[in-house]
Amino acid sequence: MPRRSPACVLFLIAVLLFPTTGAAQKAQPKPAPLPSIAPLDLARLLDLYAGGRFDEAVRSVAQAGDEAGRHVRRHWDVTARQWIDADPAQRPQRFLVAAAFALETEHLRAERGDWGVTDDPPCPASCVLDWAQLRLVERGVPDQAERAWFLAAAALAGGVRDWRYLYRPVDSARAGRVLPGLIDRALLRFPGDAPLRLEQALAAAGRFNITVDGGRRGPALVTSSPPVDRRGLSVVPIRLDGQGVASLLTALADDPLVGAEARVRLGYLHWALGRDDAARDALTKAGAQAGDADLRYLAQFLLGWIAIARNDSAAAIPALQEALAIRPASQAAALALAALELQRGDAGKAHDLARTSLDERRADVDPWRLFLYGHHPLWPARVAELRRAVKP
Repeated sequence: MPRRSPACVLFLIAVLLFPTTGAAQKAQPKPAPLPSIAPLDLARLLDLYAGGRFDEAVRSVAQAGDEAGRHVRRHWDVTARQWIDADPAQRPQRFLVAAAFALETEHLRAERGDWGVTDDPPCPASCVLDWAQLRLVERGVPDQAERAWFLAAAALAGGVRDWRYLYRPVDSARAGRVLPGLIDRALLRFPGDAPLRLEQALAAAGRFNITVDGGRRGPALVTSSPPVDRRGLSVVPIRLDGQGVASLLTALADDPLVGAEARVRLGYLHWALGRDDAARDALTKAGAQAGDADLRYLAQFLLGWIAIARNDSAAAIPALQEALAIRPASQAAALALAALELQRGDAGKAHDLARTSLDERRADVDPWRLFLYGHHPLWPARVAELRRAVKP
């Protein structure tokens, strides 16, 4: 029996759940005409992108303005689909080209603050990414190109902290009415993939990484009725318990590829939930396990952060000193340590630490400043890998 794509399954479910009469079908209004995207020609841009002229294609969309950029969203299912079907022999590759280019155009929208902004009829960024992901399913058997797309999409959504879009497990009672989160769908395509499992765990943990003025997370917000987004999909908050989310990270702690980062993230989650002992244990193990300097720095910085939160300067100072030994002059650790030295009465040392962090400011960004944005810092590398799949 041939396999049906999720798009077909969702369509069949909709037909079964919401049958219409022939008269009702005849009464349906005609689709609204597509809005103009002048001076853009989406088919030509897809040709450029397919030919490896990635920057030229993306730059054209960027220069066309925000209104035209948002209107492009309405053209994927029509204009891009016509472009895909125009060359049946190349359809699998054209699906990939369209999905990759759609993702890059939504990166532009995110940079312009348009991630959730939509025209009428509604189609925000998630609408485009859902369309692109279903086109990848139409390609057939999952492959490394599709996996690269998922990882790049996770980095993009992390940059706007849209964790709900990435992680939305669907129980049987709501199946067919709500799409699973993007990374939940990725794991249906790539079961057991460690980097994708880490993305899922980060998205789940992101709902708990809420702090106020440097303190721990505030009380959870509870809504009186299930809200829906502009496409009519339920966005009711998922009732996650901290232990369940922590288990997603704990399950990855010994993985040779992502284990060290999983422990760093687990340590922060434990701290945010008020579990200081568990946080220190996870971060200490992460510091010993990590081969990456940024992860070792984060482990030590967070150990210092936790000690500061409990007014334990005797434990905070050596942890922050170790963090600065790993990444000299990194501002988050330097300024935290300077504040502690000032409290101890050593104004000269505090001044030197702060001054050095400014004078010797590193060209890269302190990992702590981007910590709560998931893997958004990996966007350039991940989109480069995706481009190599489009044009080796």
